[in-house]
Amino acid sequence: MSAVSTMVLSYQFSLEEKFSGVIENKWFWMVFALLVLVGLFAYAFYCTSRGYSFNGNVKLNWPKIWQMGIGCKAT
Repeated sequence: MSAVSTMVLSYQFSLEEKFSGVIENKWFWMVFALLVLVGLFAYAFYCTSRGYSFNGNVKLNWPKIWQMGIGCKAT
């Protein structure tokens, strides 16, 4: 192995050791995001199966920086 690749591996191992809690914690957020998406699709399916239209939007407004709306809308 060259000196550069040894340094890169050493740096990678030191980062993994330093941030091991953060790296392990990413699975929690992946599972959380997956559950949110499954819930969103389940609610959309429920709305459309009852004859409503699914109203899900994400928009940027000022002064409200982030506004989200999710709901069933009668057609």
